[in-house]
Amino acid sequence: MELTLLRKYHENGTNGQLYNGDQLICFTIELPWLQNRRNVSCIPEGRYQVVKRTTKERGDHLHVVDVPDRSWILFHAANHALIDLKGCIAPVSKLDGPGLGFESREALGKLDSLLFNVMDQSEEVFITIKKEINMNIIDRVKAPTPKFFKVLRNVGLALAAAGGAILASPIALPAGIVTVGGYLLAGGSVLSAVSQSTVEGSETD
Repeated sequence: MELTLLRKYHENGTNGQLYNGDQLICFTIELPWLQNRRNVSCIPEGRYQVVKRTTKERGDHLHVVDVPDRSWILFHAANHALIDLKGCIAPVSKLDGPGLGFESREALGKLDSLLFNVMDQSEEVFITIKKEINMNIIDRVKAPTPKFFKVLRNVGLALAAAGGAILASPIALPAGIVTVGGYLLAGGSVLSAVSQSTVEGSETD
């Protein structure tokens, strides 16, 4: 299983969205980024393996392994990053500001249940941590378009072309057909523009 954690960095904490593919599992809170300093910084961006670890004190829990210059990075419950965390990642059900969240135990239980089930079937779990990118319009248009939206874009272009052909017809057409042509042109143009601006890996806030 491949998880993706998209981060937003703030002075007082780091907020994230944790995904399994394109499905949101939960939100997360972490310490702010302070150059990977122990106990005061979140961990670096990168791809890490997540494993199940068992101790007498915590029972079964999730452990992020092989983090550069850091150890015992866990997923555990916390609602206030600056108070409750020393580098670990806390799942939360809702965000309430930089490094602040609600209902962490509920979110952790959901995540544990999902990943323990996968791990019990001998499937490895990895997490890729990266910054959420908010692109401007030009960047979005230039970025790769997902397959589904490529289809919608092509449909929009076809509708716009049909509408344009009707409006540019050299012969007089009934008013109803001309009206339909205008709708096709407008609707097709909007559909293709919106589809082109949807990029691979883009997420809503």
